[in-house]
Amino acid sequence: MVLLIFVCFIAFSEICKADNTKMKRTVLIVSGHVRKPVSSIDHMGAQSYAGIFEHEFNDAIVRYFENKSHQVTGIRYDVVQTSRNIGLRERVEYANRITPDLYLEIHHDAAQTEDIEMAIQAGENSPLWEDMSGFSVHYSENNPFPERSKTFAQLFAEEMLKNGFKPNLYHADVEKMMCIDRLKGIYNRIDPWGLYVLYNIKSPAVVIECGTIVNPHEEKLLSLEDTRLKIVHAINRVLVKLFDIK
Repeated sequence: MVLLIFVCFIAFSEICKADNTKMKRTVLIVSGHVRKPVSSIDHMGAQSYAGIFEHEFNDAIVRYFENKSHQVTGIRYDVVQTSRNIGLRERVEYANRITPDLYLEIHHDAAQTEDIEMAIQAGENSPLWEDMSGFSVHYSENNPFPERSKTFAQLFAEEMLKNGFKPNLYHADVEKMMCIDRLKGIYNRIDPWGLYVLYNIKSPAVVIECGTIVNPHEEKLLSLEDTRLKIVHAINRVLVKLFDIK
């Protein structure tokens, strides 16, 4: 009888463990771009005003999620830094193999070369830099889960605004991308402005542009740990809301 009770207890524990594992949400957080191009569609991203490659800024945000102190209970974080040098195609293949509950790709923004050069010639205090500043959030109606992706984008933008960040409207005003919410800096990336990862990943997917590193003032701000932690905490607060974690 005692043996039977013990066996039942072990079986029950294993079932509970399996249920807990199943309930855990997986979030794949990827640092945008690569250190060395893997194919013709890969590149190292923008260069900041000071000449630092974008992937270094992306990694600085993404690596926080490897630390348990920056992880939300109930979420399994799969973190991909550029040190793994996973190209766009391989990134999509990996995401579709593990099918995360959410795919996030972290980036830092740039602008058209001629606008950057014009602002540089006008000097660091030129008002032209204002046009090339701020964060933006990108999803696509062509993703299999557009509404879920859009919900994350909206919630994240709200968190960023609460923390004093401003939306980037350069893509809408200059590049004529489809901005669905100018107050929040949310873009729907459909043709001709489509993004490979958003189209091809079979999970809800969002690309976050944390800020504009070609802007000298914003680059300094985005280099501060305090700024980076605000972005990390904003992402985690949204994950709690999105997955209804108590």
